[in-house]
Amino acid sequence: MPGFNQQTLAYKVQSGNSVVVMIGDIPVAFAQTSTQTVDFGTESLYGIGSAKPQEIQQLKFAPTISVDAFVLTSQGIAALSYPANLMSVLANNSFDLHVMDRTGTPMVSFISCVAANFNQNVPANAVITETINFQAMDVLDSTGQSILNGNFALTNVAALATEGVALNSVGL
Repeated sequence: MPGFNQQTLAYKVQSGNSVVVMIGDIPVAFAQTSTQTVDFGTESLYGIGSAKPQEIQQLKFAPTISVDAFVLTSQGIAALSYPANLMSVLANNSFDLHVMDRTGTPMVSFISCVAANFNQNVPANAVITETINFQAMDVLDSTGQSILNGNFALTNVAALATEGVALNSVGL
């Protein structure tokens, strides 16, 4: 078999095969894809006499997350004790959505998410899927801190440099 490898490879990148998407403390069953987006509403401000922006402002914070999942049959819904109508659960409720690595450590958490829209794709001769897009109030990093509470990327790079870690070994 050309793809067989008896050794576990220590890749230095995350893979969707080791990530679980959770609503609160319940894993979302059969989730196939999760897409996270944070729109900062960046706008360039211009002055007289130059085509270059004089300043770039971040005017808003609009985090969103979408979850793509297989649609379960009535037997699948019963086996997992899910409600019969997902849209009734999504309406007028807010959720915390967590993207976890295989050790159970949150990679990113979207807080107080409200369903923005629900899409269902019904193709011929293929599995039916649904996509739920959520808008969130806040996004927490892996340490539980809001991504708006500081410039953690620069702090972490400085800490790595002071510890003598070669920046190219961590992809920087």
